[in-house]
Amino acid sequence: MMEKKQEIERGELRTLLERWRAGTVNEREVHNQAETLMDKLGELPHYPESDPRSIAAEVLLQLEILNHQLITKDDIPAIEAFLDTTLGQEPQGWAQWRSYWKQLDLESRRQKLKSNPYYCT
Repeated sequence: MMEKKQEIERGELRTLLERWRAGTVNEREVHNQAETLMDKLGELPHYPESDPRSIAAEVLLQLEILNHQLITKDDIPAIEAFLDTTLGQEPQGWAQWRSYWKQLDLESRRQKLKSNPYYCT
C-alpha cells in the first residue's frame, strides 16, 4: 500500500504569516517552521501552475528560503493575496505573484537588510 503524501495546508501557512505579522515569531522562526513543514512532506511535490496546490507549495518553498529571497514582513500582504487566490483563478494568481516580485526594488531591500545578519545580503 502506498503512503499518501501530506498536502500543504494554506491555513497553516496563513497562521504562520499572522503570527509573524503579530510579532509572536520572527523571520528565523518562520523559516524554521517552513523547514519543518517541508521535512514532513519529504519531497516538495511539483504541481503545474493550473493546480491549486501549486500556490501553497510555492509559498512554502519561498518561506523556507526567505533569508535568501530577502522576504520580510512587508511581503506578508502579497503572500496572503497569493494564498487567497480563488479556485479556478490560479493562472491570474501566479501572474500577480510574479508581478509583485518584479516590481520590488531588491537592491534597496538588500541595503536595508545589511544590518540584519540573518538575511543573506
